[in-house]
Amino acid sequence: MKTLLSKAFSLSSYSENSQIIPYYYKSDLNMTTEDITIVTLVTRNRIPNLSRLATQYQGPISATLHISDDEEGDLTLEILENALEKNYAMRHFVDIHVIRDEFDRELNLWRNIAKLFARTAYIMQLDIDFFPNTDIRKSVLSDPVAMSLLKSGEAALVIPAFEYTTQDKGLDYRQFPKTKAELVKEYNANKLEMFHSFWTPGHAPTDYERWVGGEKEIYQVTDYQFSYEPYVIFKNQGSMWCDERFAGYGSNKAACLFELYVLGVNFYVLPNDFIIHQTHAYPNEARKIERTYNRRLYSHFREEVCIRLARRFITQKKWDDPKIENLRRECATIKPFQRAITRFS
Repeated sequence: MKTLLSKAFSLSSYSENSQIIPYYYKSDLNMTTEDITIVTLVTRNRIPNLSRLATQYQGPISATLHISDDEEGDLTLEILENALEKNYAMRHFVDIHVIRDEFDRELNLWRNIAKLFARTAYIMQLDIDFFPNTDIRKSVLSDPVAMSLLKSGEAALVIPAFEYTTQDKGLDYRQFPKTKAELVKEYNANKLEMFHSFWTPGHAPTDYERWVGGEKEIYQVTDYQFSYEPYVIFKNQGSMWCDERFAGYGSNKAACLFELYVLGVNFYVLPNDFIIHQTHAYPNEARKIERTYNRRLYSHFREEVCIRLARRFITQKKWDDPKIENLRRECATIKPFQRAITRFS
């Protein structure tokens, strides 16, 4: 198993000293394939968030818990055991996979572990700091249009993400709006805004003005940008894996979703559901350094993905397939891409 895992995660910092323990705790939920598993990441100080999420979501969750390889890691496991003992929803709904090593913020590795061991056909990528006040699972599973999109494997459903303009307001999830009407009222009063509004490309393609303007139907994102990083639901089988070279903050989610998009998956926005960010402190200096590195990596990554996938589809004689339109359009602005197309054709 250790050799298999080292191969599976060979692009990350995973080493011979790393321990990955799938299903360190396995929920007692008798889940069906046709369900949506939240895929998320947890560190010690976010275990209470996971407990709240389990109580609220009432559906399957696959969570990767990273712990350090020392006494602090043992303490984290004690805190986890205590949370499991106190909250039935944690025991009933949450599969917890532990990775134990000295490497911090290997976010895409942790995402891939949670995704790999998810036990349903569909997954929802969600950061543990977000709280879903609407019943997203019920909304999607009971909507024939949403389910048709998911089953096709060619769609990802976007959940609009918001945060409070005054960060102190985001500390108590119990005060968050519980309906779209309540949220729109706070949005129009400038109490809530698009998540990370300081970085417009990250979420603006969701078209928040359309969403708060009374849209009642699922609608397609038509202005995709390569920095777009919404929180999405999509079909697990056959979907991409997040590139594990992205360690730390910046571009990690965008890289996951870029590859999903150029593989022919389009984004569709859910009209009534939303998530709200729970305020917490950020390690700003670490974020600044990591974002600088990952920004450079992402530029090379997009070029690499475009050329690699173009070669695959041309070799398979699928270059004219309509499913490849996202790849052809999005990669056309990358200069080496055109030279590569000529060489492969």
